[in-house]
Amino acid sequence: MSMNGEILIERVTKKYGPVTAVDNLDLKIEGGSYCCMIGPSGCGKSTLLRMIAGHETLTAGSIKINGNDVTNVRTGQRGTAMMFQSYALFPHLTLTDNVAFPLKIDKVSTAERRERGHEMLDRVQLLHLADRLPSELSGGQQQRVALARALITNPQVLLLDEPLSALDEFLRLRMRVELKRLQNDLGITFVHVTHTQPEAIALADQVVVMDHGIVEQTGSSREIYDEPHSPYIARFMGGQNIISGSVDSEENGQAMAVDFSGNRFVVSSKRDVKAGEELNFAIRRDRIRIGSADGDHQSALTGIVTNLEYQGTFVKVALDVEGHEEFIIYLPDDVFFENPLETGHTVSAHWPNEMNFHLLGKNDSTGNPMEDSH
Repeated sequence: MSMNGEILIERVTKKYGPVTAVDNLDLKIEGGSYCCMIGPSGCGKSTLLRMIAGHETLTAGSIKINGNDVTNVRTGQRGTAMMFQSYALFPHLTLTDNVAFPLKIDKVSTAERRERGHEMLDRVQLLHLADRLPSELSGGQQQRVALARALITNPQVLLLDEPLSALDEFLRLRMRVELKRLQNDLGITFVHVTHTQPEAIALADQVVVMDHGIVEQTGSSREIYDEPHSPYIARFMGGQNIISGSVDSEENGQAMAVDFSGNRFVVSSKRDVKAGEELNFAIRRDRIRIGSADGDHQSALTGIVTNLEYQGTFVKVALDVEGHEEFIIYLPDDVFFENPLETGHTVSAHWPNEMNFHLLGKNDSTGNPMEDSH
C-alpha cells in the first residue's frame, strides 16, 4: 500500500468531563486503503473520526497523517476532508456552486472554480444537473454532490460519518458500489464510520471494530468475519454462533470440548489448552447442517426449532439449545425445501470438525451488543 494518506493514531484519549469516549487508543490506517470503523452507539468511532478531522481536540496522544503530526493543526490544513451524514448542502446554490464552495473560501477565481466544479460533478456522474438546486435532487444525488464537494480540495484522506444511513436500501447498495469505485479511482484513504456490519464487510480493506473507546480488533473483512478474537466481535459482526464449554481432552492442536448439556465438539485451538479449562468458540452459521451427525467426524448439538425466516438464497433457522444463547443456522434454500422443518421440531445440528474456531479472549456472556443485520 502507498503511504499516501497513512494515518497513525498513538495513545489517543478523549474525555468529556468524567466520561472517556476514546481510551488510550493506538491504530494504524494504511495509506490508500478503505477503512471502516464499526461498533455500537457510543463506542467512540465518530469521536475518533472527528479528532482525525480536527473537529475535536485530543485530551492526550497524537495523530499523524503521512508522517506529519497534525494533532494541533487546524482542520483545513491537515489534508483531510469530511463528508457529513446530513450532507449540509446550501439550498440556494446550484450544484456547481455547492461543489466549488471550498474553493471560494480559498479565494480561487470564479472561472477555475466553475471548471473544477464541473470536473467533480462529472466524476460523480451529475454534470448534466450542474445548474439545478439541491431541492430538485433525490437523496442519492444529494449525497453525490456532498461527496464531490468533499473531494474538490484533493484531500489525502476522506472522512465519512455514516454516509449511507439516510438512504433507502436500494440506494444504499448503489452508493456502496459508487464509494468503492471512487476510492479505487482516486487512490486516497477513505475512513468510513458505520454501524452496519454488511456495509463494513463489503467496502473495507481494513475493518476496525470498536467498543467502549478502544479497538477490539482490526484486520481485513475476512479476518474479522471468519476469525473473531472474542465473543463480543463474533456476536457483533454476526454470522457466527457462540458455544461455551470446557476442555475434556487435547491432542495435536485439537481439543475435545463438552458443553453444559453434555454435547461434544472438536475445537481447533491456536494456543495450548488444558483439560477442565472453560472456553468459548464460534461456528459459522452457514457451515452448519441439520440431520444425523457422521460418527466421530462431526460436532453436533440438539435443539428445538423456534423460528424460520425465508431469506431468498437461504432459510434462517433458529434453535433453542439448552444452556446456550439462541443458535442460528443458515440453510441453503434448496437444502431446506428438500426436507422442510416446522417450529417445534427437535433437530440435530452438526458441522465438520475443521469448521470450529477457538475464540481467544475473555469469557463473556453479555449477549449481542446490538442486533445483527444478517
